[in-house]
Amino acid sequence: MARIAPGNTPKLGYFVLIILASLFLYLDIQYKTFTSTKNFFNAGLIATNLAINNIVFSPISNLYKLTNNKLALINSNELLVEELELSKSENFLILNKDKLFNDNSELYKFINNISNDYPHEIATISSFDTNLYKCCDNHRLHLFNNSSPFKKGGTVINSTGIIGQISDSNNKVSEVILISDINHSIPIKSNAFFCNASGSGRPKVLECKYDPSLWKESFEIGRIFYSSGLGGIFPEGIMIGSIISIENVEDGDILLNIKSIANPLTQKNVIVLYPNDIK
Repeated sequence: MARIAPGNTPKLGYFVLIILASLFLYLDIQYKTFTSTKNFFNAGLIATNLAINNIVFSPISNLYKLTNNKLALINSNELLVEELELSKSENFLILNKDKLFNDNSELYKFINNISNDYPHEIATISSFDTNLYKCCDNHRLHLFNNSSPFKKGGTVINSTGIIGQISDSNNKVSEVILISDINHSIPIKSNAFFCNASGSGRPKVLECKYDPSLWKESFEIGRIFYSSGLGGIFPEGIMIGSIISIENVEDGDILLNIKSIANPLTQKNVIVLYPNDIK
């Protein structure tokens, strides 16, 4: 059997390399021959590091800092908006006293009795299909529940007025039927005239139909209606809206189209009011 054995290794090449390396080292130590070459190499290395740092690492670091600052600014802005909306909701009666109530006596009466006659909670809108609200007659939105579901029948208001009523509630969310929903009605009044205004299915528009043979009073565009408080569910004296059109309909009845001043699209925080008889 043949055996592979190492052959003769040429040693001359190694010897020459050692001599050349020793020569270069001697020249560099004795005469600084390669100093400029080393300086050029070090300068190139420093320049490369600076370029990489400025082109790659600095932009990444600046972007990270900018992103963090922007996120902090957004969070701060959202907090301020939230506090502003809560303040608007909690103080909407005072902010809108000139247009929501017939006179100051009604306003002060309501404010003095709100904690006793109308316990209330702050709520946040969790979802609102605005496309459905604008195109169809089903006008609903949903609220995040607090520690417990909101009570069915509670009046829902924001800084512009009454927007709806709690129609259903479970452990997670509560459904609000808006006053413009075709299946909702609210008792309203104007002077001595009373009616149950039904939702028209059009955004912010209510309908009040009456028999002119039973009610002789005439109406004009712009006449204002307020909540009557009949039934004990809705607070009395809050401005609902004004007449925008008057129509003659079937059977000789007259239809008043009333545009609500309350706008459910203005803010995400609302107040839920409860008369004492809602359990």
